[in-house]
Amino acid sequence: MQRNALLAAGLTSLMWGLTGIFVRLLPSLPPLTVTAGRLLVALVVVLPILGLFRSSRQSFKSALERPIAHVLALLLAGYYLLATAAFQMAPVAEVALLLSTPPLFVLSFRRIRGDIPNHTEIGGALLAVAGMGLILVPRMSFAGDSPIHHLMGNILAVCAAGLAALYAYTYRILHERSVAPEIIGVSLLTFTSGSVILVLMASLAPTPSGLDTLNGHALLVFLGLGVLSTAIPSIGFALASKRLPAVVTATISLFIPLFAGLFAFLILGEKLSPMFIPGGVLVLGGIVMILRQDQGKTND
Repeated sequence: MQRNALLAAGLTSLMWGLTGIFVRLLPSLPPLTVTAGRLLVALVVVLPILGLFRSSRQSFKSALERPIAHVLALLLAGYYLLATAAFQMAPVAEVALLLSTPPLFVLSFRRIRGDIPNHTEIGGALLAVAGMGLILVPRMSFAGDSPIHHLMGNILAVCAAGLAALYAYTYRILHERSVAPEIIGVSLLTFTSGSVILVLMASLAPTPSGLDTLNGHALLVFLGLGVLSTAIPSIGFALASKRLPAVVTATISLFIPLFAGLFAFLILGEKLSPMFIPGGVLVLGGIVMILRQDQGKTND
């Protein structure tokens, strides 16, 4: 059973690593349209799950009845929206790396609640911040090879990571109090409420939706984004999270930037900036330090 869970977690990392590729292969569409379509496709894919598995129906029904589950679903939908916009504006590898930094934000949330990080966690946070600085600072120039939309893409990725961290930290607090909704129920609620809200927002937006530019190839890419990089990995990660220690699933997720960078190079021909590799090493090294200490506290 644990082997299957590890396989699901690894496959999840691989599929999430394809997210930026699918986004970049789409025609120029507003982030609202892309995210709405992504969640809508995911919803259509997971609907049979509700029909086939009683436990999934119960999780979804329970999530519908709990306001906190709706808050968590909105945080995830916001993450999807900001991450999609970030992938449209900045290199895939950079965005994927910045999206892996929620543990850094969790330290800040813990500090606000009076849980002071230890020296190792602070050192890890400083390493991660230094790595982010190496990646972001060269983008501060608003001319030449570093246009402002590149910097904005990276900033949106950091904001998306903050939303993911708020989701994870809130869920952890609820779990410690034994009142957390089922993860799979929250995922299903995200696809449902997120797609409805974003479709309404896209339809009311003053800018064109861009759907008239879609052709057969673009529709296939949309399906890949919704099925392979949203529905399947979201459910897979939910199932893996129930059977694996949190530090294992969190560490496996650190492979996502590696997959994303490899796919971006092979499929999109993106080249890494000179500061990306040292910055990436610092970011991932700092996050590993934080995760190891966090797991130690959990075991205590």
